[in-house]
Amino acid sequence: MSTPSPTPTTAPPGATNAPAGPRTRANTEIKLVSHSNLYYWWPVWVLAFFMAGWTYFENTRLAIVPAHGEVEKLGDGKYALTFKNDKKDPLNSRSLEDAAKLSSANTANANLEVFRPRISANATLGSLFVVVLILTIIITNVPLRGLWSFIVIMGAFVLALIISLLGWWDEIFKTVGDLHIHINMAGYLTIGVGVFSLWALATWVFDRRAYVIFTPGQIKVCEHIGDAVQTYPTMGVSLEKQRDDLFRHYILGFGSGDLILKMPSGDKREIRLPNVLGIGWRLKTVEDLLRTMNTSS
Repeated sequence: MSTPSPTPTTAPPGATNAPAGPRTRANTEIKLVSHSNLYYWWPVWVLAFFMAGWTYFENTRLAIVPAHGEVEKLGDGKYALTFKNDKKDPLNSRSLEDAAKLSSANTANANLEVFRPRISANATLGSLFVVVLILTIIITNVPLRGLWSFIVIMGAFVLALIISLLGWWDEIFKTVGDLHIHINMAGYLTIGVGVFSLWALATWVFDRRAYVIFTPGQIKVCEHIGDAVQTYPTMGVSLEKQRDDLFRHYILGFGSGDLILKMPSGDKREIRLPNVLGIGWRLKTVEDLLRTMNTSS
């Protein structure tokens, strides 16, 4: 008993054997953006906002007093501060004079804040912020490749953390000249807002002017802000990622890296785009796109 063979269906005119589904720009164009080293400054503004919040809730205040004075303990948690008013430098005791005027004019208001500037009594906060700022400057400006990056930065970070946990910063600064690092809330906010504004402007505006776009058959490259877009064919182009700076690429950049495009042997040109975010999985997507185009061609 024979079974009839299925009748082949005839495709409508203009149809192809390509998989169903529209080809959109999302799966035919991949854009990789190169970022400046300012992107790695996010710990500075994050820590500045954190320190500002800490200082606000600690709610200790700053008083500017003359260099010489006497403090007398009266009991019941009260102290008497006696300072000689230096007529040559009246601004030296301005905060105390302003507080005295406010106190005498508003004796009925128990919640009056006669000292307005908020500042933490713990000098460790300011010291830790300065350490993070210095480490960020080193990481983003001094190239430390491979194992040296881990040894130098981790050693400095662990040393600073141990000193902070043991509370030795006050003793260290006292030994070198009775110095203490105190930053008030306004100082933290000024640094945080300033660095964040520059970071956001660079990350979301200026950095997006340096990029490489992979499209079927073409690669469009703009290496610097204001440069003309150069177009290259995809045939013969090799891609290489470079991620050998532990702190800059893995920790601060969350898996960023440098992208190197090597043109065909006839061109002998090498295009480097630094600090491409997510270069690991993004580069795999690009390679899959190029492999698909080469197979289909």
